[in-house]
Amino acid sequence: MKLSRSGLIPFIELFVLLTVVGVGVIFALCGVLSLNGCIWLTLAILVVTFCLAWIRFDGGRHPCFLFLGTLLLFQGGRLIGFACDVTDQPMQIVLMSPAPVSVARGAAEVTLLLLALSSIAVYAPCRLGRRQVRFFSIGGHRWLPAVYTLIVFTLPFSIYKDLTYLFYIRSHGGYLSVFTNNTELLASAGFSVRALSTINITAILVAYILENRRGRLRVILSIFVLLSSLDMLLGFRGEFFAQVLSIWLIHKLRTGRRFQLVPLTVIFVVASTVAVVTAEARENQNIELLSPLSFVATQGNSLNVTEAAVQYHDTFSHFGWSYIWHGFVNGVTPISPGHGELWTTDLSYFLNPFAAERGFGTASSYLAELFLFGGIPAILAGSLLIGLAFSCIYRFSDRFGGALILLFVLPSLIYLPRLELLAPLAILVKSLVSFGLIVCFIYCYQCFAAFVRMACSEISGVSE
Repeated sequence: MKLSRSGLIPFIELFVLLTVVGVGVIFALCGVLSLNGCIWLTLAILVVTFCLAWIRFDGGRHPCFLFLGTLLLFQGGRLIGFACDVTDQPMQIVLMSPAPVSVARGAAEVTLLLLALSSIAVYAPCRLGRRQVRFFSIGGHRWLPAVYTLIVFTLPFSIYKDLTYLFYIRSHGGYLSVFTNNTELLASAGFSVRALSTINITAILVAYILENRRGRLRVILSIFVLLSSLDMLLGFRGEFFAQVLSIWLIHKLRTGRRFQLVPLTVIFVVASTVAVVTAEARENQNIELLSPLSFVATQGNSLNVTEAAVQYHDTFSHFGWSYIWHGFVNGVTPISPGHGELWTTDLSYFLNPFAAERGFGTASSYLAELFLFGGIPAILAGSLLIGLAFSCIYRFSDRFGGALILLFVLPSLIYLPRLELLAPLAILVKSLVSFGLIVCFIYCYQCFAAFVRMACSEISGVSE
């Protein structure tokens, strides 16, 4: 009987969450619930699912916890700002627009509904499929010599690539040259350097999985943080924080420890301050405010990307599949998008053509792409698939292949609230190609080592 009751708890949680959303929708349609009330209700759902993920997944030791955290930050940040009196009109479109753009109340309410439904739909498969796992680690000493040799050989190329990008950006107008001259920026390092740099990052991740010795793990993490820090200097601070959070989660899975909310909050405050200082210094701007709440509200501007997809659905919905497909293609190899190929490009030019020509632009959002593709049913189906992906890679992280995939795609998966829907799949494809080359190198290395040992034994035999 006790087991039966505990088995019902996840269904009760989901039923209560869906009931609250359903009642909120009915009240909103009847005019009983104001837009501000819808904002408070949506924020409550986002906070509750985030807290439930920490409670139910052993102190947040699950990818779903990080995803719901980034969903709360990137899509709900303006709602938090509203709750804390930092933002007066959270549902206005301020991103890229010369002046705030008011949207129809119906579009704002649908946007809030999408956030609430998606958070529940992502949480549901993870909650229902929850089980205890231990992160895979075999201490693969047989592979490690070859992997370390490859890391040492390719590390200079990773550093050279990032420094080349940094010098190019500083000499071509700053961070915006990443978008205005992306092709020239990539060409500045060369294809071979970029390929070897990708292999280097993949080899570092493979070594992190295989290694058990604490001293060498610290060295691997130091190298990884160094390269990630260079990415932050280039302007990719979101990518930096996603990578750090992913490594932190995997460390928790490896050690079996829980996330502690107080240190997590302190680190977030410090990281947000560093991010603001880095961004302002990179753009040679004066630092006006170092408030964490202001940082949260600003990061929540990705809500505008989702809201624009709802407000202008009729204008862009016929490009829905094209946005998803070209987002995958752009993730594999950067493209020069035309009209109707990337949601980020089309939205930027739609909101402010002048600023878009100068290189300013919006990020994307899995919510926006799914809604443009198939409306609310696509949001539900896509969110359930994302939750199922989290559940699967977590459940199989006690195996080498599962741990490897988790390490490859986790940063992009938790960054989906402001990333293209199929970007994680594109990253997985590139990572698996790099891993295949690493396996070939390991095989050649071991064959060469065996040949050397055999030659040495023959020479020693002859000398005797």
